[in-house]
Amino acid sequence: MLIRLNTIHHPTTIDEAIHLLTERNTRPLYGGMALHRESPTHVTAVVDLSKLKLDRHRVFDAGFSLGSMMTLEKARQTCLELVEKIPNAGFMAEMLKLEAPINQRNTTTIGDVLVEKRPNSILLTAFTALDAQVDANGWPRFIHDWLTAPEREVKQALITEVAMEKGSVTARHAFEKVARTPADDPIVGAMAYLDRDADGKLHDVRLALCGVADHPIPLGAVDEILIESNGDVDRALSALKLAPPNDHWGSSEYRVEMAKILIRRALSQI
Repeated sequence: MLIRLNTIHHPTTIDEAIHLLTERNTRPLYGGMALHRESPTHVTAVVDLSKLKLDRHRVFDAGFSLGSMMTLEKARQTCLELVEKIPNAGFMAEMLKLEAPINQRNTTTIGDVLVEKRPNSILLTAFTALDAQVDANGWPRFIHDWLTAPEREVKQALITEVAMEKGSVTARHAFEKVARTPADDPIVGAMAYLDRDADGKLHDVRLALCGVADHPIPLGAVDEILIESNGDVDRALSALKLAPPNDHWGSSEYRVEMAKILIRRALSQI
């Protein structure tokens, strides 16, 4: 609950919204889910983004983007419609479905997910694997830079869209997790995305983990060894360097071991 909220702004342009968000104790609303969960007591004003046409997607030569005001379900349906033209859209549709149950997908927006930066978010793990770009305050930055940006900057920025590359029709992907129950959020999760050439040689590998840091992380060093060795998993995992947190869901040692197991499982699926 926003107990000090006294002003709701309704900008009609992107520039106006960005200007309003520079004011103290002012936050963007998006779908409202992120703010509701956080319930910051210092926020006195919110910026309603509903008039900015950010609930749409774009398709361009190199890929596609999803607007920050799209609900997760609308984004999923959009991705399903784009599958024939955009191979990665099919992958994203699956990850959007895994992110939350239908009732939450109908209310949570892309912007909410990007602001919350949950360490075990499946959708953010997918964005990380695809090296997505987040457009905020008029300039794009790669997802890893966004996830490591200062909290104040993230929470007061105006996110307009997140963009991903088109992808390859021969690329394959898999996600594996360990959780309290199959329906629960991951304690640890591993995502694998890879592509082979006509001779079966790996030329594109993207691994990402969730639940082992403050946010989902890419595994660039592991990716490079997998490509160089054409899939030597044992050798690649020797480059895995993690320092997960300890909490009531699992110790640091448990998370490291599960990460290795889940990476193997994900790679074995594709």
